[in-house]
Amino acid sequence: MKAVITGMSGTVAPALSNYLVTKGAVAIRWDRNIIPPENQKACFDFLAGVQPDYLFHCASGSPAWAELISRLCSRLGIKLIYTSSVSIYSGSQRGPFTPHDRPNPDDDYGIYKLECEQRILSFNPEAVVVRLGWQIGTEPEKNHMVNFLDSEFNDSGKITASVNWMQACSFLEDTAVCLADTIRTMPGGIYHFDSNDGLNFYQIVTGLKNLLGKPWSVEQGDSPNLNNLLPDDRINAPKLSDRLAVKL
Repeated sequence: MKAVITGMSGTVAPALSNYLVTKGAVAIRWDRNIIPPENQKACFDFLAGVQPDYLFHCASGSPAWAELISRLCSRLGIKLIYTSSVSIYSGSQRGPFTPHDRPNPDDDYGIYKLECEQRILSFNPEAVVVRLGWQIGTEPEKNHMVNFLDSEFNDSGKITASVNWMQACSFLEDTAVCLADTIRTMPGGIYHFDSNDGLNFYQIVTGLKNLLGKPWSVEQGDSPNLNNLLPDDRINAPKLSDRLAVKL
């Protein structure tokens, strides 16, 4: 198996690359300094030369780049997967959200992610879109939940976590497995991946505190009152309650 991966400076892509390599795959980084997204010929020549089986588009980039990748993968017979986000649903929408629920993003990031989804599937119906929640990792200086909580505790001396917030989230290593399995086994379309099987944010934070041995002081709050869960019966997601040893 040979895979091209975009977004290797981000959070999801490095975890995915590491997992693929452990499974004997060849993981190839798309370096935008060498293959600029706006240079269509360079992008085509790169993919045609590498001839990957799969392309994982995990990077932030313009919708035009997402469309180009979609077109090129369709032309070259490369299976494409795009990592989207729970952010395509607005704060005024109440989950849990299935892949059939109509997104209504109310911020620039959500609007951007939805446009990328639409362009990709419009030009390549065989592409796979996986919507992800908040990622849980341990690597410093990455955009994930644990670093956010560390910063919150360091800044405020405590973390106030809402018992009324059901947040879609997954450990990075579980997300990597999901993406690798989904691109190999599932037909084109939209999928959700979420390990949260019903924990509120206070339970998640206290579970992480105990699991990771963090010195956080955690208090219960009642705001925000949101449900951002992303259930999808087609995807086998490890249960977050098991990972954190927290009872529902």
